[in-house]
Amino acid sequence: MNDADRFSAACSAVLSVSHEKEGIGTQGEKTLHAVFKNYYEPDAAFHEVKTGSFIADIRRDGRIVEIQTHGLYRMKKKLNAFLPDYEVTVVHPIPHVRTVRWIEKDGTLSPKRKSPKTGKYVDAVPELLGIRDLLLHSHLSVVLSLVDCNDYKVRSGKVGRKRGAMRFERIPTALVSELRLSRPRDYLAFLPDDLPDVFTSADVARAGRLHRDDATSLLFLLYTVGVVERIGKNEQRYYLYRRLL
Repeated sequence: MNDADRFSAACSAVLSVSHEKEGIGTQGEKTLHAVFKNYYEPDAAFHEVKTGSFIADIRRDGRIVEIQTHGLYRMKKKLNAFLPDYEVTVVHPIPHVRTVRWIEKDGTLSPKRKSPKTGKYVDAVPELLGIRDLLLHSHLSVVLSLVDCNDYKVRSGKVGRKRGAMRFERIPTALVSELRLSRPRDYLAFLPDDLPDVFTSADVARAGRLHRDDATSLLFLLYTVGVVERIGKNEQRYYLYRRLL
């Protein structure tokens, strides 16, 4: 069975049972989190295993898998506790193609609407920066998973400072691809292919079709993990970069 088929089987297994809708964890686990947990370890006996002061999403044979849909920085204490003794994989799902449906006040569903944004691996850069001091740990791998999904949103008066909507649930439908980041060289997958030997954030933004701020964040990440170096500044006072690997 290939990865796509295994993911489809995980979706079917999770969606065939009832899941509460109130957060990630054993109580009220979100569907996206549950599907990835089932995909990486179908045997529930290895799910939610107490490990020291924390609960590992999956622990088996000296290996831990943690599924984190957002806020990787929140995992730092957990990772610092796990990494000395376990090989740890952090799985970060990234919505690729999203179909959005609204749950109206009377409970009916709106017609499907495709989101204009298509997710990419580079969308995970801000999340990775949140754990940048751990990325080169020899026991840590991060897997970025592009996944198609259906988003269900509720019309509401106000949620925090945002008016009009809140995401009620995200249902994965297909695994598109995955990128494993285990060593510095793996991070070069974020760089566009057609860059000059010496480049700036403007070159990365143009070649990668990124906002300039996003390109700057990407280069900071690559500089942090040691795959690019700064070799000075240009006349506009922007850093000049060069690949090291």
